[in-house]
Amino acid sequence: MRVCFISHSAGRYGAELALLELLQGLLCSGVEILVLVPKKGPLLDELERLNIEWRIVGYPVWMSRPRRLRSRVIRLLKTALMSIRVAWIIRKWNADIVYTNTVVIGVGALAARLLRRPHVWHSHESLKHNPSQKFDLGEQTTSYLLHRLSAAIIVTSRSVKNDYKHLPDPDRIRVVYQSVTPCANAGSPEPVQKRLFFQCIIIGSLHPWKGQDQAISALAQLTGRNINAHLLLVGDDGRRYRTQLVQQAEDLDMTRRLTFYGYAEDPLPLIRNADVVLVCSRWEAFGRVAIEAMLAGKPVIGSARGATTEIIQHGQTGLLYEWGNIEDLAEKIQFLHDNPEEARRIGHTAQQWAANRFTQNRYAQEILDILSEVAPNPSGPTMQHFSTGKVAVSGAAVSEIVENEPVASGMAEMETQVETSNRGAI
Repeated sequence: MRVCFISHSAGRYGAELALLELLQGLLCSGVEILVLVPKKGPLLDELERLNIEWRIVGYPVWMSRPRRLRSRVIRLLKTALMSIRVAWIIRKWNADIVYTNTVVIGVGALAARLLRRPHVWHSHESLKHNPSQKFDLGEQTTSYLLHRLSAAIIVTSRSVKNDYKHLPDPDRIRVVYQSVTPCANAGSPEPVQKRLFFQCIIIGSLHPWKGQDQAISALAQLTGRNINAHLLLVGDDGRRYRTQLVQQAEDLDMTRRLTFYGYAEDPLPLIRNADVVLVCSRWEAFGRVAIEAMLAGKPVIGSARGATTEIIQHGQTGLLYEWGNIEDLAEKIQFLHDNPEEARRIGHTAQQWAANRFTQNRYAQEILDILSEVAPNPSGPTMQHFSTGKVAVSGAAVSEIVENEPVASGMAEMETQVETSNRGAI
């Protein structure tokens, strides 16, 4: 089986790390893999290490912070054009299946439709729960295309599946929890380095929906109770929000109890040196950080929203608090501070549970079963629109793909020449 994976970036964030976990598992099953990315990034080093073939193709996302209509139209036109280039690469490589690793890009689905190849869409995010991000085509149209252009839709949790319940064929939506492979030195939790304070850590990009402000406010309450706590913020991006957090810390006289660490490629050493890991997100589609903390044997306190409630069994594998309720969060942190034996018990229970549930073999096998279901017959489909070295697609063909959406309206015939190399930019 030959599968072309389309990634929205070459970074090393949640969706990309999940993709790496999947690719490693599929390699053991003999699946042949090609990965397309829009630009260079650290993901490519990992693909090289795994000896996985990759290409750089400059396709855009179709979801971002709200933009003017003109900008959205231009980006949608680029998506349509780049889908032709992507289709040419897929055809030349002779992929059996096209697999898009996130809903923030649409070129893979459009290219697969051009080629009449089965397409699988993996949604690591929700269409509803990130108010700062908007689809260029709108949520309703994007949902329609997600269903129309996919043989299967894979989601990361029951919470995400619930956001797609309006689609006409719910059986096409499959819940597959990601794997999180612990580092070789994860093992038993190391004793926390001797210090005078109770170390809390929160990992994630600096954005309001990650809830770093709630953690700061909760620690301010603990300080008022004479609990010597410290908060480590691990993550980058969001310079404007960081400025707000710095001001909040100053207003609460918490500057000395707060450290901005920045981005950590490997946060495990920081997790292992913490007393508790906080997940204060407004909503999580999966919750990789919580699993990483569990595998390290650390207790986790998470907001009772989204997939976090599917991962944390309150009182057993972690503690849940009411999102936005600072008093509740502070009480949960103080409970672990005042009851170290209970904190160790929760961490140990969570470690055993996570190690047995979120395995790479299980993850790859569940995805492979879905790929086998949608795979074409051995002879594979044919594509009449293509000729060697060129791609010629009529406006009618593109219109068929997007079902008369504005981006395809009145599109004239176009032809593009694509040069490829065994590995590299296109």
